[in-house]
Amino acid sequence: GGDSGLAQGLAGVKTPMVIVDRSLDGVDADLVRIDHEYGAYLATRHLLELGHRDIATIGGPASTSVAQMRQAGYCRALKEAGIEVRPARMLESDFTSTGGYNAAAILLENDPPSAIFAGNDMIGIGVLRAAAERNVRVPGELSVIGFDDIQMSRYVYPALTTVGQSILQLGEMAAEVLLRRIATPQMVTDQRIVTPSIVLRESTAPLSGVFTEYR
Repeated sequence: GGDSGLAQGLAGVKTPMVIVDRSLDGVDADLVRIDHEYGAYLATRHLLELGHRDIATIGGPASTSVAQMRQAGYCRALKEAGIEVRPARMLESDFTSTGGYNAAAILLENDPPSAIFAGNDMIGIGVLRAAAERNVRVPGELSVIGFDDIQMSRYVYPALTTVGQSILQLGEMAAEVLLRRIATPQMVTDQRIVTPSIVLRESTAPLSGVFTEYR
């Protein structure tokens, strides 16, 4: 859901809490999250290093800070490479496989990109399905990279290259911060940001094949 509704729901909560995965304006609470902007930057840069220049992105709801930061990382990588950020290559979804599938169907219909950065792995899985139905070979004709490194991303075909975050590490940090908050209610608000990394699998490859005209 959107940040504003969640923030309103938590505004009156008196129980000690830690917000995990995304910051919320108007909620004064400890925070543990991954560096979403940097992770998206890494994902896009990975595609650029493989020679891709026509890179689309399918993000989550624009009302969420997570989607905003991941889009910002995508844009930063393109701008650093001297590539125009094209609004037509930035589609909004809802962080689900269905959303990724529907958005990918639009991108692949006419003038397809050579690579897609999916705003999370569920979106990426939907992209893989849309590509398969259109006989678009991944990664031969289309490279796809996700975000989150969920377990399912290892078992789809081809296995999804992604930006990894340690769920265990995030959970341990959240528990540690929460215990500190319970023990010391008046302590200064704590924010911890986890640095992600690329998890290479099978869905990305150097630019080649039928889409070489988009170099």
